[in-house]
Amino acid sequence: MLYDYLISNYEKGEPIFLTDIVIEGMSEENIRYHLKRLTDDGLICRFESGIYYIPKINIFGEQSTLSAETVALHKYVSRRGKRVGFYSGYTLANRLGLSTQVPFKEEITSNYAPAQVREITIKNRKYVIRRPAVEVTEENAYVLQLLDCLKDIDKSAEEDMKICGKILTDYANEHRITKEQVDQFLAYYPLKIYKAIYETGVKYVSA
Repeated sequence: MLYDYLISNYEKGEPIFLTDIVIEGMSEENIRYHLKRLTDDGLICRFESGIYYIPKINIFGEQSTLSAETVALHKYVSRRGKRVGFYSGYTLANRLGLSTQVPFKEEITSNYAPAQVREITIKNRKYVIRRPAVEVTEENAYVLQLLDCLKDIDKSAEEDMKICGKILTDYANEHRITKEQVDQFLAYYPLKIYKAIYETGVKYVSA
C-alpha cells in the first residue's frame, strides 16, 4: 500500500518527507516501519532521517543520489508543488546580480522555518532558514521576495543603488509586480524599506 502511494504521488528523484505522508489507517510508526522495509528491499533510498526518495537509474544502471540543494528546494521553497518560500538575503542578492559574493550559507525564507531564524545542516551543507513577514503563497511569493531584497539591500548589495534599482525594476517587470501589490505588504516590513525604495528608484508595472 505504501509503495503504491509513493509511486503515485512522487517522481523519481523527488524528496519524500515522512511528515508529508498521510495514509488513512496507517500510523506514523507503521509508516516508518514500512519505509524501512522498502529501503531494505532497495525500492526506495534513505537520504537522511525522515527523508527518502525513489531513485532514478541512469544509462549505466546506477542509482542517482539526492543533493542537499534539491532537498532544501523541496522542503523550504516548493513543497509538493506548492510555493512555501523563496531564496533571500545574500543568496538572492547574488542570484539577481546585486552582488558577486557567493554566500557560504544559502538563505531561504519559508513558511516551514522551524524558528524565526535557524541555521540548519543538510548533508554537511549549511542553510539559514527564516520565517516570512507574511505567509508565502503562489500569488505573493515574488512580491515578498522583492520586499525582502529591498529590506536588506544596504548590507547584501555591492552595486550602486541606481544599478540595484534597474535590476529590481527588471525583476518587477518580469514578474508583473504592481505598486498596489507592494503597498499591500509594506506595513509588515521595517521603515527603512521606504529609504531603500527611494534610493533605488525601483519602479513597478502599471496595474
